[in-house]
Amino acid sequence: RSLDRRERESERARACEKTSERVTDDEPPKEGSMTMTDPDTALAAIRAAGDDFQSLYEAIKNAAFLDATPGDHRQQLRAAKAKLKKIHLEAKKKAEEDAKKGIMRKNYDVDKYWPQLKDSWESLRWRLKAMPGGATKKPDAFYELYGFFKQATEGDNTEEQPVWAESGGLDFEGRSRWEAWNKTKGMASEVAKKKFVAIYFEMDPKANLYNDNRIKE
Repeated sequence: RSLDRRERESERARACEKTSERVTDDEPPKEGSMTMTDPDTALAAIRAAGDDFQSLYEAIKNAAFLDATPGDHRQQLRAAKAKLKKIHLEAKKKAEEDAKKGIMRKNYDVDKYWPQLKDSWESLRWRLKAMPGGATKKPDAFYELYGFFKQATEGDNTEEQPVWAESGGLDFEGRSRWEAWNKTKGMASEVAKKKFVAIYFEMDPKANLYNDNRIKE
């Protein structure tokens, strides 16, 4: 069974590598693919993809026309291609590490799980860490989920960064939430939902929760 998991992870990494190579080698869009001619729209789609491999791959493929004209637009496209290659290499390394540990990561059905999770994740029995002045903070996974949740439901963070809590001390909780949301700026809602669902199911329950009362797959 462990061998089967490793084989599946290897196949996924190879598929990811082939996809990355097609883009970075300037393969022209296939017949029937979406045609885009506006540079600003094309680059906005690249920014909205964030670091989601498949979304970024599609955005770069649709922006291939930018490579024909020298200038800032072409430089941004090439920077996106370099980013895609880096994401691929990191994903490949992560897949190899996960395979050694017997960890199996999946592509989750976002349309199925998002409606189930969006209203219940915050009420999980999150662990608390004591902070100066009697304040508390939750684990990093909580704030990651918060950031992707807010991006998926409200878009970019436009709120002022909090500093002081009502108690008079530093607002550790408010600042952590604000920073997590701000990190997702520019990310498309669907990409944020995808990342939210993956973190929900793949986070370490022992490190993040007093007891694992998550919704099961």
